[in-house]
Amino acid sequence: MKILKDYSIKIIVNTSSQSVFNALNEGMNSWWGEISNANFNQDGQFTITFENGYWWTFKIIEYSPNSELIWKCIDGEPEFNKEWIGHVLHWKIFEQDTKTIIDFQQIGLTPKLECYDICSSTWNMFLTEKLRENLNQQKEPS
Repeated sequence: MKILKDYSIKIIVNTSSQSVFNALNEGMNSWWGEISNANFNQDGQFTITFENGYWWTFKIIEYSPNSELIWKCIDGEPEFNKEWIGHVLHWKIFEQDTKTIIDFQQIGLTPKLECYDICSSTWNMFLTEKLRENLNQQKEPS
């Protein structure tokens, strides 16, 4: 029996854990999508909407500044991403030497899902290109 693994990726960026944490909160507008109805704290939630009109709403389960975020998808565009509802997005952030490592996992996004190929390749683009580029261009917070 083959065990299906959840989508996960690690990226390394040339910035602080504080900058990464900020980019994964109020800064998502600059690399992921348009944020609305946002309350970035423990038990808060936010909605992210993309240019094509698709959207998801997440509840913030864990909010540990500069180290960890856990979001649970609680609602979304029914024509496209109903498979995501119930999935958990887990972000671990830690500094190593002069760099920061982002360890991301979407619990529930496995190859058995119809959207796996498009979702995993889109995550790869958002994380390895857009987020990394955004973070590497930022100035450190004061």
